[in-house]
Amino acid sequence: MQDEYGDTHEIVYTFCNTSWERPETLDFAHAVDRHLGLNLVWLEAVVHPGRKSCTHRVVSYETAKRNGEVFDAVAAKYGLPNQVFKWCTRELKTNVMNSYARSIGWLPGTYDTAIGIRADEPRRVRRDVAERERIIYPLVDIRYVTKEDVLDHFEGQSWDLKIEEHQGNCIACYKKSDRKLYTLYREDPANFDFPVRLDQLYRNVGPNNVPGPRKMYRGYESAPDLVARFEAAGPSYRPPIYEGGCSESCEVYETEQIELFPA
Repeated sequence: MQDEYGDTHEIVYTFCNTSWERPETLDFAHAVDRHLGLNLVWLEAVVHPGRKSCTHRVVSYETAKRNGEVFDAVAAKYGLPNQVFKWCTRELKTNVMNSYARSIGWLPGTYDTAIGIRADEPRRVRRDVAERERIIYPLVDIRYVTKEDVLDHFEGQSWDLKIEEHQGNCIACYKKSDRKLYTLYREDPANFDFPVRLDQLYRNVGPNNVPGPRKMYRGYESAPDLVARFEAAGPSYRPPIYEGGCSESCEVYETEQIELFPA
């Protein structure tokens, strides 16, 4: 982005902190910012009563929430997220970025949004949506970048993203496969403390598409259901492979770090 557009466009880099990311994700965003001099703008959602969508507040690496506070506040209004009620990206990222853009005078339709979908993820490149929403894919259209290219680039860097692939950014996200969730539980049962608490507090908040309380995980399982099943299964249990890879991502703004620049 800097090489291609830095001399001709105003570029603003933002990071939307949901407060449920792994700490290594925040460390990585901060390291990239320092290494490349991006002047990264750290944002968090601000929840409003009634029909008003989330807006933004500007924070920093040092002041960003890290214990689920932001996610909790959005869940208190909209209920638990799941495969039907997909408010995570909308309220924690997209609306937050749009709110910040308006605050600096960038009106809707006057700027492009660049997201980090790679060239080896063609099914996630939505040209119809991209044209309507003014989205561009630098790692597809400017430089052909694959997952291997990314791994090669960061290999040996002291500030690489130091998490395993199954861990992902958002801890115990409902989009993760059963195998990944089970592995996370076996690594540390505390990974599920937060979704269990969300379930206890907000299972009856908002509408549901089926009778009964809303549940977060695939197969209409709640977080307590999932924990009980994993605990009963024991350490030798191997769930069926359902490797979503980037199918588990948060579309359309899947990447945490995005680039905005006006036309």
